[in-house]
Amino acid sequence: MLKEYIIIFLVSMVPLIELRGAIPISQGFGLPVVPSFIVCMVGNMLPVPIIYLFARKVLE
Repeated sequence: MLKEYIIIFLVSMVPLIELRGAIPISQGFGLPVVPSFIVCMVGNMLPVPIIYLFARKVLE
């Protein structure tokens, strides 16, 4: 069960797939809705500060 949560966490971090792909995958695994939604939201928000802080350095 932890393996499935890690998979949806990583899928939610991918910019093109995000929550639109991670939540249906979690339902395909048969995980509960609320905990999987929370894991997906955290995984979706985790890369934002990194992108925000380092995007300017990458673009220069």
